Amino acid sequence: MIEIERIKRQILRRLSQKSATFWELINYQDSHIINFLQAIKELLKEELIAYKKPYFFLLKKSPWFPYQNPGCLFCNPPFKEGFWREILEKFKRITEDRPLPTSDFDQGFIKPEDTVKRTAFIYERGDLENTEIFILGDDDLISIAMALTKLPKRMVVVEIDERINEFIREKTKEIGYSPIKVYNYNVIETLPPELERGFDLFVTDPVETKKGLKLFISRCISSLKGEGSAGYMGFTHREASLKKWYEFEKFLLDSGLVITDILRDFTTYPEEENRWEDFYRTYRIMKEFDLELPNVDWYKSCFIRFEVVEGPKILEIEKPKNLEELYFDEEAWATPLPSYLEKIPF
Repeated sequence: MIEIERIKRQILRRLSQKSATFWELINYQDSHIINFLQAIKELLKEELIAYKKPYFFLLKKSPWFPYQNPGCLFCNPPFKEGFWREILEKFKRITEDRPLPTSDFDQGFIKPEDTVKRTAFIYERGDLENTEIFILGDDDLISIAMALTKLPKRMVVVEIDERINEFIREKTKEIGYSPIKVYNYNVIETLPPELERGFDLFVTDPVETKKGLKLFISRCISSLKGEGSAGYMGFTHREASLKKWYEFEKFLLDSGLVITDILRDFTTYPEEENRWEDFYRTYRIMKEFDLELPNVDWYKSCFIRFEVVEGPKILEIEKPKNLEELYFDEEAWATPLPSYLEKIPF
């Protein structure tokens, strides 16, 4: 069971630092007491840990990477020192020459600190180390941040922008992380059969139109192994109303998933680094009001985790007919028009 294995990883990496009581260990995982007890019992039976009241301790050297505490993920700046600070500095250096966003694919990347914060949060939840990860769309380059940790067992990135794909291939080769494969992929197309039901978790930043949102997540859900698998996504309030959140949460429940975490405004899209001043020329909000260009980083995203409790079930959904329907609906007020659609009426 994926969830039990996740808890066992969390327990072992905590005990790799020092012995701990039952009550200390339970704070390093997020599952129900029943599942936590099952994981403890399995580790005792496997003779990986022992119990001498009041402490649990390792009997053998832990097969897991020693626990690396990321500290406060909401502090500014994050990662003042240690492992995660090193990952952040390496990530900044290696992505300095990243491709800039293009309006053709509704792109924009989050701050480098936030990409590493997301990676660290996934690590904290026990979903990074020795797992198989599916990433749909990666202009944030989280695959590179993950590769720098050397912790995932395998990663697959599917992305429509061939510039980004080539960049990821080049940089992960430079890092020396080989268990990664990158596909040129348009989400409107069916997911390749070899990518179905093969992953422990997915990460995506979907488009937020009604049709596009469900399509992105449906493709991701089809990549998951089953019960206990997890998903992570960015989701905003800027172009997704509470009604859209409501409908999306029903879609998740009907698919057999439950939300476990919502980190409000966890990530920010930096204006200066994205260099998307020209995008504003076609934003619907700019046509509605006579506005100046932003003087602050205003576009923020929540980071959401959900987990499979049944199935998952792949629901029938209404698919976009083309990229226009994928990127635009009545709430797309800050989405740039690609050059081939600039004559679209609003």
